[in-house]
Amino acid sequence: MKKMRTFKGGYRFLNFEGQPKDILEEASIPSRVTIPLRQGFGGEGDCLVNPGDKVSAGQIIGAHDYGVSSPVHASISGVVTEVKRFNYFKRDCLMVSIQGDGSPEYQRATGATSAWEQLSEEAIERLLYLSGVTALDREGIPTRMRSSVILPEDVTSLIIHGVGSEPYNTSLEMQLQGKHMLNLVEGIRILRKIMAKAKVYLAINCQRKKILEQINKLTAQYEWLEVCPLEPRYPQGFDEMLVSAILGQKFPYGYSAANIGVVILNVQAVLQAYEAVVEGKPLIERTIALCGPAFKEPLHIKARIGTALNDIVSPRIKEGITPRFVLNGILTGPELKDLTLPIDKTYAQILAIPENHKREFLSFLQFGPLSDSYSHTFVAQAYSKAVKSCETNMHGEARPCISCNYCEEVCPVGIIPHLLSKYVQRSIIDETLMNLRIFNCIECGLCSYVCPSKIPLAKHIKEGQEKLTVSGCDRNQCILPYFSNLRGIEEYRGAKQL
Repeated sequence: MKKMRTFKGGYRFLNFEGQPKDILEEASIPSRVTIPLRQGFGGEGDCLVNPGDKVSAGQIIGAHDYGVSSPVHASISGVVTEVKRFNYFKRDCLMVSIQGDGSPEYQRATGATSAWEQLSEEAIERLLYLSGVTALDREGIPTRMRSSVILPEDVTSLIIHGVGSEPYNTSLEMQLQGKHMLNLVEGIRILRKIMAKAKVYLAINCQRKKILEQINKLTAQYEWLEVCPLEPRYPQGFDEMLVSAILGQKFPYGYSAANIGVVILNVQAVLQAYEAVVEGKPLIERTIALCGPAFKEPLHIKARIGTALNDIVSPRIKEGITPRFVLNGILTGPELKDLTLPIDKTYAQILAIPENHKREFLSFLQFGPLSDSYSHTFVAQAYSKAVKSCETNMHGEARPCISCNYCEEVCPVGIIPHLLSKYVQRSIIDETLMNLRIFNCIECGLCSYVCPSKIPLAKHIKEGQEKLTVSGCDRNQCILPYFSNLRGIEEYRGAKQL
């Protein structure tokens, strides 16, 4: 283990109210689920069932053998009641509805074994693929079944991360409690067997000293694995920052780490890979952190995929509070407006933030010890360790830029957000924006967060990118000339567009 490089900029979020406790609660088997046939990385599978069919939990109900994809499973046993297309996160997606019979049992994959070292690489890849875990994270897990844009032999680096740099984070202690620490190491070894050329990096929050000590003892014998303690400074958990901090490589912004031969997975993905190969467990459930001050008790819940959001969140919200629900990241995640929609493989966190639209007179002059602030004033520093409240109020109206340069200081990729914003607002959409590296933006949202003038800088930068693309200037002209050996570019574009 050695101290790794980090990146310039970023911001350390501290002491936000509503952090999830180290508690895991098992949700009851839902009476009805709706399963999207496109989940995680890859294209939509062909529907393999019809209304009236009986299905078992763990049975594959969606798959295809063309293009990049992974199978989708029934998460409960019962009868298919409907196969219909819905608008799911702004995409037309085929969904299968199942009326359950209440049985907790599920089908296990044949060939799974605790003696996985005796299995061939192809057998392990097939177990991972058939379980559906190959669709997890930003670029999927490579197998010869076309679950990613590259093959296992193309992988030069495998990064497993549990950095926890967001304002709200899934508890690493909860994920690794009991035997799961050993399962994580076994899961890493399983993945290393199919990606034999890869150097493995396990990136852990440097403050989790006990976990780091245990992991070092368990992995000391593996020369191909390096434990990397990283500072939990947002957005350290982004793929772009992990590649920069750990590998010291440039990232092809707007593309995938897989395009440069790197696979990045979070801790839960590795644990589910272990369950697939050793236990034969299909990906039919997710552990989700319920975060934010609107929950009665922020904790973690294990729920079957396809469970309606309303069934998970409604019984757990404090009385008298109208919350805004956000998926996976408070700065970047989409708002969950329709609570009848189901959870899927991509869910890691559901954030519940109290709505507050109250207008505040001269709020920028008011003393706010419970509000987070990037300001360098003595008041902000004095209350830096206080528990911070979190709500949807902007606490002020938009004002002209005061050239404080806060957005430039925190930008993790070294662009100048306030300058880009001014060009976009003045409709100067030309090569100037490209020269200012507008396509390097990773959409972390920090610039908007720290802006004391409440300017939606991230929104303006996104608008500038879209207008440039419409005018015929896209990121390919800015990014690709700096990379001569990117892999799977066309496959990645296709998987993102399907």
